[in-house]
Amino acid sequence: MDLKIIGCYAQTELGHGTFIRGLETTATYDPDTEEFVLHSPTLTSTKWWPGSLGRTCTHAMVVAKLITSGKCYGVHSFIVPVRDLNNHKPLPGITVGEIGPKLAGNCLDNGYLRFDHVRIPRNNMMMKHAKVSSDGTYIRPKSDKLGYGTMVFVRVIILQQAAMSLAAATTIAVRYSAIRHQSEMVEGYFGNHCIYLMCWCRSLMLF
Repeated sequence: MDLKIIGCYAQTELGHGTFIRGLETTATYDPDTEEFVLHSPTLTSTKWWPGSLGRTCTHAMVVAKLITSGKCYGVHSFIVPVRDLNNHKPLPGITVGEIGPKLAGNCLDNGYLRFDHVRIPRNNMMMKHAKVSSDGTYIRPKSDKLGYGTMVFVRVIILQQAAMSLAAATTIAVRYSAIRHQSEMVEGYFGNHCIYLMCWCRSLMLF
């Protein structure tokens, strides 16, 4: 593993955040060449905000509307190279860059991404569940919800990590309040400790 490939997740668009069905980026299948043609038809279809896209990543997991045999089958995921592995410059048909300063999180190079009829091999579609055969036939997954499984799982992991961080912060704060002195230390007097512990207990709704 040489770590030359760095990825990002490109779902959110300039005009569409959590409204997944409204995504405008298209991936149209061409059975003659067995390729998908990715295109950003409007300004609002610009991929916006993916982390590591601005300067770092070489590939993107792009969520786009799948069109085959003249019919749209909803959003699916595709692995798309966005930068040359030799010189790190954008590949033909790719417009990519950093969105600029933000109110917070400026340590992360959030970026934008547009496609101008970019072709990728058929196998670059994530086809564990839904599939497109070489002749363009769409094979449905056992459940339409399987495509959202990974995204839901990631959201649950984020909540789990937030809960663990909050638990650690609370533990540190409570332990510190048990030993902190506000005024002169008097042997055998624990009044200040009791005040701090009472405040924390009420803040944490322990009683």
